Amino acid sequence: MRFFKYRPRRWTQALATLLVLLGVASCGREAPSFAPGDITVVSTPPGAAILFDGQDTGEVTPHTFAGLYAARYVISVIMPDFVSTPGDIPVDLAPLDDITLAFALSKTALLITSQPAGARIIIDGTDTGLVTPATVANLAPGAVDVSLALDTYVVSPPSFTVEVIEDSVLTVPAETFALRSQRTVVLEGFANINCGPCPQLTDNLLAMRAKPEFTADRVLYIEYAVSWPNFSDPLYQYNPTENSDRFTNYVVLGAPGLFTDGVKRTDALDAVAMEASVTAGLLIDPGFRIDLSADFSNPQIPVAVTLQPDRDVDLTGYNLFVALFEQEIDFNERGLTPGTNGQTVFHNVFRDRVDTPPALGQLTAGTPQVYDVTLARSDWPLDNLAVMALVQHGTDYTIIQAGSYGELEKTGGNPR
Repeated sequence: MRFFKYRPRRWTQALATLLVLLGVASCGREAPSFAPGDITVVSTPPGAAILFDGQDTGEVTPHTFAGLYAARYVISVIMPDFVSTPGDIPVDLAPLDDITLAFALSKTALLITSQPAGARIIIDGTDTGLVTPATVANLAPGAVDVSLALDTYVVSPPSFTVEVIEDSVLTVPAETFALRSQRTVVLEGFANINCGPCPQLTDNLLAMRAKPEFTADRVLYIEYAVSWPNFSDPLYQYNPTENSDRFTNYVVLGAPGLFTDGVKRTDALDAVAMEASVTAGLLIDPGFRIDLSADFSNPQIPVAVTLQPDRDVDLTGYNLFVALFEQEIDFNERGLTPGTNGQTVFHNVFRDRVDTPPALGQLTAGTPQVYDVTLARSDWPLDNLAVMALVQHGTDYTIIQAGSYGELEKTGGNPR
C-alpha cells in the first residue's frame, strides 16, 4: 500500500525535511521534494481495525502512521458489533502534516436513509451535521424525533418518532419520509420533421433528463409540432388546432423553439443555458404542489388534478392547463414517413389538451383544491400515455408550478 512504500530512518527523514525547509540545492540540482507526513488514528473505545481507502492496514486504534506520502486518504475504522461516527474521514495529507483523527464507536445507533440521498439529519430538533445515508451513533435509549431537510425539497411527514434500543442499530428506511421537489419546472419545445436542427433539441432534453438531479418531479418537458417547413408533419396534423394555439400564444416564429416555464429561450439549442434555467427555477417555492391521477383505459380519460397548498396562495389570473402526451413515438414502428432531418423517434409528444382551462383563484393553506377534467384518448398504447398539469398565467403565460402522472412510473422519478 502506498503509505508503506517509504519509511526513512530518523536521520534521513530529518535531513530531507531540513533541505525542504531551507530550499537547499547542490550542483544545480533541486532539493529533495519528499517531505513525509503523519496520521494518528484513535477511537473510543480503542481496538478498532484501521482501514485506508477501504483496505485493512493490519493496525488497530490508537496507532500513528509515520512517513506517509502527501496524498488523499480515506480513513475508516471497524469493530464487530459497533458502528463508527463518522463512517469515514477523507484526508488531504500535505508534506510535514501531523494529523490526528478521532472516531466514536457505539452499539446503539440509527441508520437513516432517504431518496434522494443527501438530506440533512435532524435529531430532536438539532442538526447532527450528517446527511443521508448515515449512521447516527451515541444516542441514549428511548424515543427520539427524527426529521430531514433538503434544499428545494418538501419533506413529509415533518418528523418521525423512533424508539432507540440500547446495543441495537436500527434502520430508518428511505420510505419513512417522502421527499419531493418543491417545484416542477416545465420545458416546452417546438419542432418539425423537416427542421434540420430539431433533433438536437430532443437530444439535449433527453441528456438532461438522464441526469439524477433532473427527475420527473423536478422537470417536465413536452414537444409540440409546428406547421413549417412541412405542413404535412403527422405530429402536427393529428391535432393542428391545439398545436397551433400553443405556438401562436407563444409567438413561435422559428423551429426549433424552447420555453422554460413559459419564457422563451434565446437559443433553443444551448443545453447549458437550458439546464441553468431549470436549476434556477427549482429554487422558487410557489407554496403549493400538484398531484394528478388518470384512467387511461377510458376513451375519455378522466383526470383529477389536486392543488396542495402549504400556505395561502392567490392564483387569480392563472389557469390550469392540462395536456395528454405520448412518451415515445417511433415512426418506423407506426409506419409513418420520416422528414428530411432524419429523426424517427420522438419523445413526450403533445396529443390533446383540456378545451377550456379552468380559471384559478385563492388557495388556503392545508385545503386541497381538486379539478376534474377529461382528455380525448385515441388508439395509442396505454402504457405510453402520460398527463401533465401546468398552472399558467392567462396573459403573460408564465408557469409557476406543474405536475405529471404516468411519466414518473416510467422514468423513475420520486413518487408523489
